Amino acid sequence: MARKAFLADVVAASEKNIPNVISISRGDDDGDINFCYIHEAAEPVEIGLLAMDISEYPSGNTYMIFAKSDGAPEAVTSTLSQLEPSSAGMRLPDLISNISQKLQRALATGASNDPVSIDDEDDEMEDAEDEESEDELDFPDQDEDFLDDRMNFTHEKALSSSRIKLGPEAIAKLNRRIRSDARAVRLAGFKIGVLSGMTAEAQSSILSISILAAKLGLSEEAMQAWDIEPQQYVVLLLRYTEGYKTFENIIAEPAKHSGVDCRIGVSNKYKPTNTEALSAFSDTNKAGAKPFTRESDDSISQNGQDMAGFFNIFISSSLDEFINTKMISLLKIREATGLGWEAAKTYFDQKQGRPLEHTAELLSDSLMNATSQSEIRNTSDVLNSDHLTDKVGGDLSFPLIAAQFASMYLVRCTEFCLVCHDKITGEFEALKPYVCSKPLCLYQYMSLGFGPSVEHEIQTQPYCVDLLLNFCYTSALANRIREFPIGMSLSVPQVMTTSVSVMPVTRWVPAAHIIAQPSSSTIGDPSNIFEIKFDTARHEVVFDVAQKPVREGDWVCIMLGHSGARSLVTVECSLGTDNTNTILHFRVADTSFFPTIKLSDTAVTQMSTPDAAVGTQSALTPTDVPTTPATTPPPSVLQPARLCIYNQNFDDLSEDQKRATIVMLLETLPSIKDMREYIDEQSKSQEPSLRNWKDRISPAALGLLRWIIASNRSCLIQVDQCPGQSDGAFAKAKTRPEQKVSQIADNWVQFRFAQGAPDKEQRFLGALKAQQNQLNPKYPTMFAFHGSPIHNWHSIIRHGLDFKDTLHGRAYGHGVYHAQDQNISCGYSQPRVGKAWPGSELKATSVMSINEIINCPAQFVSSTPYIVVQHIDWIQCRYLLVQVEDAVLTTPNPTTTEDDNTPPSFDTIEQDPKFTARAINKKAIGIPKCAATVSRAFRTDNNNDSPSTKKRKGQLLGGRGSEIISEEEDIEDIQFLLSDGENDDSSERDFEIMSVPQSLLCEYHTEVYCSSSTHKKPEPPKTDFVPGSLDQSSLPILESPAYATPSATMRLNRELQSILKVQNSTPLHELGWYIDESLVDNIYQWIVELHSFDPSLPLSKDLKEAGLTSVVLEIRFGKDYPHSPPFVRVVRPRFLPFMSGGGGHVTAGGALCMELLTNSGWSAVSSIESVLLQVRLALMSTDPKPARLQHRGKSNQRDYGTQEAMDAFIRACRAHGWEVPTDFQQFAQLSSANEY
Repeated sequence: MARKAFLADVVAASEKNIPNVISISRGDDDGDINFCYIHEAAEPVEIGLLAMDISEYPSGNTYMIFAKSDGAPEAVTSTLSQLEPSSAGMRLPDLISNISQKLQRALATGASNDPVSIDDEDDEMEDAEDEESEDELDFPDQDEDFLDDRMNFTHEKALSSSRIKLGPEAIAKLNRRIRSDARAVRLAGFKIGVLSGMTAEAQSSILSISILAAKLGLSEEAMQAWDIEPQQYVVLLLRYTEGYKTFENIIAEPAKHSGVDCRIGVSNKYKPTNTEALSAFSDTNKAGAKPFTRESDDSISQNGQDMAGFFNIFISSSLDEFINTKMISLLKIREATGLGWEAAKTYFDQKQGRPLEHTAELLSDSLMNATSQSEIRNTSDVLNSDHLTDKVGGDLSFPLIAAQFASMYLVRCTEFCLVCHDKITGEFEALKPYVCSKPLCLYQYMSLGFGPSVEHEIQTQPYCVDLLLNFCYTSALANRIREFPIGMSLSVPQVMTTSVSVMPVTRWVPAAHIIAQPSSSTIGDPSNIFEIKFDTARHEVVFDVAQKPVREGDWVCIMLGHSGARSLVTVECSLGTDNTNTILHFRVADTSFFPTIKLSDTAVTQMSTPDAAVGTQSALTPTDVPTTPATTPPPSVLQPARLCIYNQNFDDLSEDQKRATIVMLLETLPSIKDMREYIDEQSKSQEPSLRNWKDRISPAALGLLRWIIASNRSCLIQVDQCPGQSDGAFAKAKTRPEQKVSQIADNWVQFRFAQGAPDKEQRFLGALKAQQNQLNPKYPTMFAFHGSPIHNWHSIIRHGLDFKDTLHGRAYGHGVYHAQDQNISCGYSQPRVGKAWPGSELKATSVMSINEIINCPAQFVSSTPYIVVQHIDWIQCRYLLVQVEDAVLTTPNPTTTEDDNTPPSFDTIEQDPKFTARAINKKAIGIPKCAATVSRAFRTDNNNDSPSTKKRKGQLLGGRGSEIISEEEDIEDIQFLLSDGENDDSSERDFEIMSVPQSLLCEYHTEVYCSSSTHKKPEPPKTDFVPGSLDQSSLPILESPAYATPSATMRLNRELQSILKVQNSTPLHELGWYIDESLVDNIYQWIVELHSFDPSLPLSKDLKEAGLTSVVLEIRFGKDYPHSPPFVRVVRPRFLPFMSGGGGHVTAGGALCMELLTNSGWSAVSSIESVLLQVRLALMSTDPKPARLQHRGKSNQRDYGTQEAMDAFIRACRAHGWEVPTDFQQFAQLSSANEY
């Protein structure tokens, strides 16, 4: 057979000594071959071959040839693309030999002067290596470098304790340099953590470099899309495996021999533990909690402060590879030429594979004149700095350069291709990164895991994934799907007939009942359909053929009770006791006893009926087989059946057959609930991957799932509670209920497009600019409803609305129809007649959207009674409203008030009175301003944001001078920075915090918080706030409580000392809060003043008008602190209540309405400094409404009372479903004559 010949040639090629080729092996997919090409002029390149038609191998087969290595030389990629057309009919060994010869010729180098040496060793080093290589032949463990990383880490302690032999003077000099490099990192605004080593004699070291996510200057939408919380730290781990390397050492040595390895991720603390760091480098994921979920908070509370965690982010794998393979080479180019990072990357790509005498020509004027101005886009000084160019004199710190490089590419990841990291041109910037227009990058994005993590999406946005799968399933089922997963080489079961009839939309029936039309013609090889005997008890197959047709790991489907010429894909599937017409899918487990083949224990059934059990064996197990283990095997029950192998290339199917196959594959997937439970369980011990669920999910089904998620470039987020989602799960989920549209009925679940498909958003922005002169600046866009059957939405969310097909008539002209009345669109959304995807929890029946439309009604085809827009680029979906089966939603809509006549209290977009969208209740809907980020710059009521600043909303947190500390740094790390001593005895460094000289600590803090890499003098304070001016006699000063405990008292004392140190070393106008130490007579009660608010805020103007310079807070601590949150309330002045249009998260009684300050949101590791930061940000928030004072003038300014604040806090907790702290009532016992 052709397959057998192909597999034999794979073995022959691997045994053949092909020059410059090593490691020939099979890949994960059928027909996928990988090998590594090595050449002295370039880095090793991993090359992939994909046989497109193994059944016709070799004569009728063609190959896809591509470089799998990131940033492969241009000479390699161009050569491979030229070889692809001539590969038809070639045998595999001959093809690989031909590739080797062509690449050898393309990478041949001359012997001229190279202006930039990246990885080329000089002759002396090569001679030395040649001499060493002769000695290495005597050792049997010459393949040690190819061992799994996890094996290396079993001896990590031994490595870290092993020492490099140096003289005393060299040790002292290198130790000073190590600390100097680390101090440069800290002074630049990053935090450092020494996890192991970091001494001159240490063979192995790990250094953690981190920055608070809030300092990255990312917008809230970007952080939500990237699943990064502002409280988390973005961490770069640097591992030195061959001793510490200075910048000069790294520049002088070949990049591939640098001995430096990097990992980027996030952590709940400023540094992970040593164990978590080792796990990151060994590619086994972190044990323990997920980052910043409520479960993680609980686990941290229970397990102490060691649960920092180190978690991959969605772009970790791409960034890790880029940093480890390219950063040092780019650094060498920059050091030699003075180019910026982007220009160095361009030069690097052009240089690869060229003769050395030609590389000087690459330093063109465009590169030499290129500056790094394009790289300076973030308002954060930390990220705008470039140590390589800012440093004047002195030594350069490689850790700082690495941290700046990683931070820059992380923050700007949407500007670069995820695969080749080339700059993506385009005016509109996406929320999530994507790939460039190169076909190979797109293939690797979709097929090889470079795209979004399926597991991450299921964990963080399960209902969004549920919706996407529903859309694809119903679209394929109704014959409406327009695009298919082409080019992914999905191997699917062979379709026996060429005519597969899919029911039309008007006659929807479940996929299980779709029957293929009889036909005598077949596609593919009919010999791949086998008549077999199937043992239902043992899951064994008995073949009646001479040659083995399957191999271990193949997937097969078995049809019991087959008849006629039905397709195995579309046959009726019913789980009855007689097993009639049942399709079962298995993974081949063992072929060593051929003709008997052992299948996997789990039988995957198509979930074509609601009561079909997934992966169960009850339908196949005879009733007389005992369920308990037995010493004798169960009786054999052989049934005649038909078997088909997953060996049909999906690309070769007709469109009807592709649709039927998509339905089949989706019906074999587990439910969203089951997949999430599997991922959560797997996350406890390793990096979760559905690929490991080998017996439950076929590679074809997993590939289809990946394609459905990756091909959706819209950023869809959940903003509503879904049916079946508990209040606790909803509170813990990363949803944004404050972004809901008001007045929408609760039986419609809301999802928001944080951003549509980037290309569609760019066209929408271009249309706005083109029509700007025709727009009403107050109402540049309008909003309207659009209803469409559910099977159309798979295409709509990818490509936008169009009017290619006429489904409901066009009485008012050709265009996309909208209605201002939701009731009208309900009629066009057509409740689903067929079934939803069987694994769905949503069970969506109807879908409609709220669309933003460019407000030029004079140019519409029609504007009454319906809005008919013929320009599809003028329309962009902003919300999806999903009606679900038997929805019972009791959670009130937080954006609607008790009085329906009262307008929504959050900040909404003012609609055009002539074109106002109204809900089913006939009331105007309230659309949050976050829904119109693109058109915001065209509105006259917009004073702040524009599309170009969407990634810079963090500027309040982004300055170097306002370093934010959410927890106290380890004293060992501080001592490491402050000391240049050479004593590395850990016992000498184990001391209490008071042993560090206070003056030295103050000097350290002053340097860190007030200095910059350019050593500019700090600006003088710019605030009207006067410290110590608060009238103590008017404050509710309390006595020490009777419930005071030693543990709480000690913790509060440490917190107070830490916070006062920061206060004493930071300019007042940068810090924003002040604690008068003389007022802290009772450690369980703190008086804090918040001041120096942004002058543009309404709150600042009100305070100035009232003659006030601060907002006075009272913080009370209970006996269970830090395991229970403090009580925070405003003492003065009084704020405008929420019901009257106020904001700032201040209740009517003065208590702060924040989940952070309840048992539901509190974490024992939270510091008071982080609480003050978030309270201050809450007061400064303008969403949904800005904070305002109740009385604007200097008169009538009154204080809040304690009891009214406590009552208001309890009301707020009950309204939001938050848990009130158990010791909260004890605060009422703290009384004083000054309380009122």
